[in-house]
Amino acid sequence: MPTHTTVLNWTKKQGIGHFKEPSYYEREKWVLIADESIQFGNKKLLLVLAVPEQRCSQGKALCYHDVTPLVLKVSSSWKSDDIKSAIIQHIDIENISYCISDTGNNLTRTFMLLGCKHIADVNHKFSLIIQSVFENNDLLNHYTKSLSAIRAQKSMSKNARIVPPNQRIMNRFMNLTPLFEWGRKMLLLLDMNVLTKEEKEILSFLEPLKDFIFDTYQILIHLDNIQKLLKNNGFSDKTAREAILMFSNMKSDNSLKIKKQLEEYFADLSYKAEKKTVCCSSDIIESCFGKFKELSKSNKSVGISDMALCIAAILGQNNPDKTKESMEKVSMKQLKEWKTKNITKTLFAEKREMNKNMERCFCRKK
Repeated sequence: MPTHTTVLNWTKKQGIGHFKEPSYYEREKWVLIADESIQFGNKKLLLVLAVPEQRCSQGKALCYHDVTPLVLKVSSSWKSDDIKSAIIQHIDIENISYCISDTGNNLTRTFMLLGCKHIADVNHKFSLIIQSVFENNDLLNHYTKSLSAIRAQKSMSKNARIVPPNQRIMNRFMNLTPLFEWGRKMLLLLDMNVLTKEEKEILSFLEPLKDFIFDTYQILIHLDNIQKLLKNNGFSDKTAREAILMFSNMKSDNSLKIKKQLEEYFADLSYKAEKKTVCCSSDIIESCFGKFKELSKSNKSVGISDMALCIAAILGQNNPDKTKESMEKVSMKQLKEWKTKNITKTLFAEKREMNKNMERCFCRKK
């Protein structure tokens, strides 16, 4: 029976087998999807995926087998010049049609340095739109503070059934829908008169906020539906018209502000798309990071190791012939060379080196 180490080495070989030579990308135009992971220990993982432009024009959500790993590299920080350097080592700029990422300064500047069109990821863009409209909204601040107080005071009480869901601190404007879904349900229960007297008292703050809650809930639901539309069908003039139509019956100040910013975002995308259907979602790369976090969560103290090759292993065309080719052609020497080039010292290795130095100093003093 092969050991777990052997199986892991097979997986790493498959990962390396999915990287392509620069000549591979000369055949057609490509779309790049880029992102960097959250901090693992003291390092960040840069991942850049390549997708044939023709596939992005089909108006369907991307799958793992559609994408090819272009860059998978670790560093303590990723500046725009470093990201640019990592990309041009693998693909000619002339073969890049456009790039998709969040609106982080380093990635945005990278694509500017490359002279490539940048498509802002719809998730992050919508989050920024919501933030610009609601960040300093007194009603929202009052509402979320009231929900926090209920969670703190009533989670372990007999009234726990009406406690609102937790609010994420990071990217909180991406996750407002559950809070307003809860508020809408509680208001409906109050109207139906099915709650206890004590529960009604706890929820009494909702009534003055009723119009705000229902309006904001409708805004968020429409934005969620627009995201699904754009993720599943891509952006085109047709999907833009369908999206704006969802706001046609909404007349509140906040909904009109949202609609105006959507129109500006779509106008920018339309200019960059040049009458074609383009992909505007980086969900595929978020999914890759999610799988890697799941693999590495059992031992976060190690940091980012060459186990990151598991990301590359799930991408591209996985079939018996490809797997056989990777097992036969990728050597253990190549694995070590890839690790030296792309993975810096792990947090575990740094700690081990520090302990060894400490032991040497201790022995000398003896």
